[in-house]
Amino acid sequence: MNKFTLKLMGAGSLTILLSGCSIFFTDHSDDYQEDKPVTSTLVVPAGSTPSKDVLVIPNEKDIANLEEKTVYTTPRAPFVFYPMVAVDVAEQDDAIEFTAPANLAQSKRIVTDFLTALHGAGTSIASQTDNQITTVPFDFHPQGWWASLWSNITRIPPTKTAFSFRFNEIEDGKTIVSVQFRDEQKDIEPGNWMSPVQNDDAYSVAVRLWGTMGRQLNQSSAYLSNRGDASSYPVWVDHHGIFAIYLGNDLSSADIEAKLNAAGFYLMPGSDQLLAPVPPEDVARVGDVIDLNLPLVSKEQTKSLKTKRRNLDDVSWEERQYPYEITCQKAGEFLVIDVSGMDSPEVTSFHLAQRFVN
Repeated sequence: MNKFTLKLMGAGSLTILLSGCSIFFTDHSDDYQEDKPVTSTLVVPAGSTPSKDVLVIPNEKDIANLEEKTVYTTPRAPFVFYPMVAVDVAEQDDAIEFTAPANLAQSKRIVTDFLTALHGAGTSIASQTDNQITTVPFDFHPQGWWASLWSNITRIPPTKTAFSFRFNEIEDGKTIVSVQFRDEQKDIEPGNWMSPVQNDDAYSVAVRLWGTMGRQLNQSSAYLSNRGDASSYPVWVDHHGIFAIYLGNDLSSADIEAKLNAAGFYLMPGSDQLLAPVPPEDVARVGDVIDLNLPLVSKEQTKSLKTKRRNLDDVSWEERQYPYEITCQKAGEFLVIDVSGMDSPEVTSFHLAQRFVN
């Protein structure tokens, strides 16, 4: 028997094996379609209650009558914002200062816990004294594979952000917390400490600390003596660092508009649920005709052209309009401004909330 015949017989045997031997056995998989149901009569003792083939609904008598018209109550979603206490903010040339209504030890503990949550696993503090905390460099933009390869080729290490927190206890048991940052690179001497306002990542961290500090002090037993004043502070914060504004209870549309106008906000005419920090005529929109200045070749002069705005990338937060929502919760009515379309939503929410504080 030659090799070809052996291969042919092997292939045939394998085909028969994979077919499940259906060639030799009858397939009964469809027999159920031809079967008929078997019926039988239930034999019960004399005097038994006759059985009924009905759907049994547990606690059917406790279910409300669907035919009667009742007042519909909208289900109330859990509120994700938490009250804050007043933490004053002051922007200096080289730092942001928070005036916390707490002593130095409590303020340091809040900052330490905040840094631990911000950093995650590992140690977040590089050095610490009685009145200062310096952090390790934070990597807010981890490198991908290609960026890491490029850093190895160029021998330029990635830039990371470190923070410095200084604590100065003043009268009435308050503490001034000064926040600074600087960029650091491996084997390169770091620069001077600067204000977080000059860096989007550092500014977001400072804003998040402001919200965390206000929320933690509201829940702290050390602040129970002033707890009654906490409800009057209009700013609330959620666990993402976005702020909401407490407006009050049982407010009419006119009352809400008056509160918005008092804080320097304007309702956009012709559109629902839009507001802006500037009058409607000053709001930047896509399609607006703007001036475009082009430098002339080999001259110090520029040429002005008219063009249409294609996007809002170069528009500041003050010249934009934002969707908003008035949310009614058990504590009262709240203003929630949607800043999700911004590059730094926490910073924008902070700026908008400060208008109700100042």
